[in-house]
Amino acid sequence: MTSAPIGPRLAQAEVLDAVGHGVRLIDVHAWPLTIGRALDNDIALPDPHVAAHHATLAPDADGQLRLIVGDTRNGVRIEHRGSGLQLRANEQAPLHAGARLHLGHSQLLLRLPQDALATELPLLHGLAAGPRWLVPGMAMLALVWVLLARWVGSDADTKWNEYLAPMLGGGAVLFLWCLVWGLASKLFTGRFTLMPHLRIALVFALVMQGLDLLLMVLAYSLDWPLLSHLRPAATFVVGAVWLTQHLRQVLPKHTRAAAGWVAACTVLGFAVAMVSSWRRSDRVLEELYAPNLMPPAWRLARGAPVQDLVNDLRTLEQPLRARAAKAKAEDYEP
Repeated sequence: MTSAPIGPRLAQAEVLDAVGHGVRLIDVHAWPLTIGRALDNDIALPDPHVAAHHATLAPDADGQLRLIVGDTRNGVRIEHRGSGLQLRANEQAPLHAGARLHLGHSQLLLRLPQDALATELPLLHGLAAGPRWLVPGMAMLALVWVLLARWVGSDADTKWNEYLAPMLGGGAVLFLWCLVWGLASKLFTGRFTLMPHLRIALVFALVMQGLDLLLMVLAYSLDWPLLSHLRPAATFVVGAVWLTQHLRQVLPKHTRAAAGWVAACTVLGFAVAMVSSWRRSDRVLEELYAPNLMPPAWRLARGAPVQDLVNDLRTLEQPLRARAAKAKAEDYEP
């Protein structure tokens, strides 16, 4: 007994679960293609939210592939290039390349021979990729940075064991941070990846610290206080890009949505920070602050006469008196 010959592959259907993981590949050798929960369908979906004969895919007279919705209460949602179309029972619509079908909690991707293939993606992309020496090199640089910051901010009689706390604490926080992102990658992509998140964390931690120091030094050297005022804003921006890079590894198919969500949260967080600063100190931006005095040799701007400083201090008398009177009135209890 010989089996019937199989015709050419007309399409390939990929069945995805609710989170977008591929669970099955089906070769299509003939039209129409029926989809539903009943076993007589070409694609049987074990989804209680899918009807017995949920939908049918078939070309029309012009050869255009169309989706025909069957007798179902949930219908079918078609997603294509960021837009969505909801079809109800007995409705139909043409299918375009790259369209994703949502049937109940299941998803279906249809690939046709004429569809353009995307370029091959590397296993790691962006900041997650790099040579093998990158992680050890950045880890050593971060360690030197922590020790140097501790040495600059410590007293002359600081003992060596007091340097262990920031080293061990910083390493533990970094490990837990990357571990959480690695578990998130396992949850959404099915792969536990730790090294890509470690590379990203080291790069952005060093960039954030370096940019903060650079703005503080330039504000002092060039006498541009605005640069120091912008340090919180720069921290927000770098932190947003940092978080976006992690989300690119966790949600590679939703990078735009993740970037938009992070941008919205960043704008909202910065607005809340400015409102809090205004209520606390009547300033939109934080006051100037430098944890350590910088060498006078770093000062490039010309110094102002002492009398100018005295005159500026005199102008502060009335605002300070007004703020003191306001505070006294607010604290008064009859």
